[in-house]
Amino acid sequence: LESTNPLWGLSIAEARLIYDAARRGNYARLQYLYDQVERADPVLLTCVERRASALASLGWHVVKARGAEDSPIVEKQLNAVESLLDGIDNLSEAIEHLSLAFFRGYSHCQPEWNAKGYVEHINKLNSWNFSRNVTTGAWHWNENADSVLEVKDLPEIPSDELITVERPRAIDYPALSIYLRHNLAESDWGRFLERYGLPPVSIIMPDNISPAEVQAFQEAAVAIAEARSGALPAGSQVSYGTEARGTDPFSAFIEHQEKLIVLLATGGTLTSLAESGAGTLAGNAQMEVWQQIVARDAEIIGDVIHRAIVIPFLGMHFPGEKIAVKFELGHEEEQSASDIFDLAAKAKTAGYVVEKGQLEERTGFILEKDAAMGGFGMLNSTKDAREAV
Repeated sequence: LESTNPLWGLSIAEARLIYDAARRGNYARLQYLYDQVERADPVLLTCVERRASALASLGWHVVKARGAEDSPIVEKQLNAVESLLDGIDNLSEAIEHLSLAFFRGYSHCQPEWNAKGYVEHINKLNSWNFSRNVTTGAWHWNENADSVLEVKDLPEIPSDELITVERPRAIDYPALSIYLRHNLAESDWGRFLERYGLPPVSIIMPDNISPAEVQAFQEAAVAIAEARSGALPAGSQVSYGTEARGTDPFSAFIEHQEKLIVLLATGGTLTSLAESGAGTLAGNAQMEVWQQIVARDAEIIGDVIHRAIVIPFLGMHFPGEKIAVKFELGHEEEQSASDIFDLAAKAKTAGYVVEKGQLEERTGFILEKDAAMGGFGMLNSTKDAREAV
């Protein structure tokens, strides 16, 4: 399969046959076609790269799980999971690979566990080597990416051996049709320009040409009309058409197809990959939509990695203990000192007082009694801090 280019001569009719095979669970040709279209179409390629790079650049962190109580086991699990993830040599690459699911419908990775119960590497598996039993939902390994074998004849893969992201609404499904229309339009555009984009040439034979010379004259006239060299008898006339040759309908059509792909890849809101004018309403709206998309993608992939790697790891190393931590994509947000003081003020309004030691620890300030105001004030210098101690 990988030795051929599936885009050459691809037609709408051929794409329908490939789609029908995928509906029966044989994804080999469709998934490889998706891969090649993502590489060939500049707009789709840019969308894939932006989504993947945005996720890979988020970083990751381990936090206390929701509902978990503070205890020594939380700190132990946090340190253990961070050690596990720090030891994976290609975690960012695996996250990028899993992000392809938003375009192709699914993406699989396989963690390599060592004898000590740690993952050292994550294998990125080609999507065209998978088939699926549409009845049971089980994944099967199609080693040769054969498009004719029955799914039931392929080895089934245990679900706990895979890290899998599935998306029922894949971007590449409609993008493939858009790509085909785009290519057909460009082909027709080329013929349009060849016929109408160049000024036509008309050659008038002289009156005194003899019937025996007509054939030679016509051959010379054709050569000159095709921008080659030639000689014509004296008295010949050459005329170049300069009038309008028709309206180009293809530029707008091709631009429309590109906008459709951007709409699919950016949540159905934007029609371009960038809006001019930083700080404008359009620019702010684009940034807000983009942040929502990346946050949603990060949550989905983070949950998948947590279930496939973190939970089994904690089960092996903390048997019988409750899972007290959670893996997430993104940098852990830190509250500023101003935010913390605001929260303390709101707590005071609600009838509660934040303990002084916690305020000092969270804000980094050393606090002292302000007799005039009956509260705490920040010390103004290191000398004041020493004197207070």
